[in-house]
Amino acid sequence: MVTVSAFKDGFTALRENPILLVAGLLIGGGSQLQYVDHLIESPLISAGVSLAWLLVFPFVLGGFIGTAQGAIDGTGASLSRFFTAARTHYLRLLLATVLFVLVVLGTAMGLGLVGFVLGIGTMALAAIHEMAAFGAGVGSLLLWLVSILVVIMFVQFYDTAIVIENESVTDAFRRSIGLVRSNLKSVAGFSLAWLVLLNVFFIPDYLLQLTMADTGPADVVPIDPGIPIAVLLPIGIVLSAVGFAYFYTVYTAYYMRLIALSPATPEST
Repeated sequence: MVTVSAFKDGFTALRENPILLVAGLLIGGGSQLQYVDHLIESPLISAGVSLAWLLVFPFVLGGFIGTAQGAIDGTGASLSRFFTAARTHYLRLLLATVLFVLVVLGTAMGLGLVGFVLGIGTMALAAIHEMAAFGAGVGSLLLWLVSILVVIMFVQFYDTAIVIENESVTDAFRRSIGLVRSNLKSVAGFSLAWLVLLNVFFIPDYLLQLTMADTGPADVVPIDPGIPIAVLLPIGIVLSAVGFAYFYTVYTAYYMRLIALSPATPEST
């Protein structure tokens, strides 16, 4: 099974190439930059740091995928490979990431507009049957969320298509959509397993977000863990580093196995 094999490939590559953890640490540390404003209380600096991270992330991502590819296929994983892959694919990854965000936001806003129209009908239904109106509202929300996740699932491999197959920005999205269409059942199962397991590593990060929020953890979950920010922050960085390193290596391994089953056609190369 491709999914199980990809998770095994990820574990083997990470165990034999600890250099992947260094790249993972860059992501783990960078993901915590969202909390800068809580530490320095300067919105301007916080905004600057966040913008800088958005610009740096495609560089790190490209370097990581290129390094993970070398670790998986046995051609070698090193810092020099990391920086070579990062520099080579940075501009395309940056443009593709912006396009990805626009696609997701556009889908969310478009479906949200449809939901707003349906919401008017739900309000009219509430005057007749409140429970039916509640069910319709929940159903609309779930449909909105699932639709967005489906769009993300179809275009998710744009980054690996750029780094591993050297696709252009637009061709990377076409390649991702084509691969998902050809392997829909496999990709759906992998995406679900990958997303659920990845989020397990982010539990400390979620607790940190609740701790810094005005509501507090006890207002969301019945038990307040009582863990100080000074403890949650480094734990979040470490687990984010390990989680990113492992799961994005798995992600790369899965893509490599997927393209072995569905090689690119001459028109897409």
